[in-house]
Amino acid sequence: MENLQIQVRTGAGIPVALRDYAREKVESVLRHTSRPVLFARISLVRLPDPAVSRPAQARVEVDLNGAVLLASADAATPTEAIDLMKDRLSARLGRVDAR
Repeated sequence: MENLQIQVRTGAGIPVALRDYAREKVESVLRHTSRPVLFARISLVRLPDPAVSRPAQARVEVDLNGAVLLASADAATPTEAIDLMKDRLSARLGRVDAR
């Protein structure tokens, strides 16, 4: 996983500091696989609709040498969405590595 460039795209209302937070969370999960990580992309969005109870969305797509893992989460805050996304990515990675 050396020199892995994780792309992070953010929408309006997402603080710049959360890019690094999301990148660090995904990197912490990917350190636990022996498979080559070909790419990782994170998307962070906050929906502007005040009627939405969980407006923060975090999504990640990771290519592990041809096996694409997707994980996403919606939450009240971007930080919570990132943490939930990380947990889901970790669970999916565990299932793929067990094969």
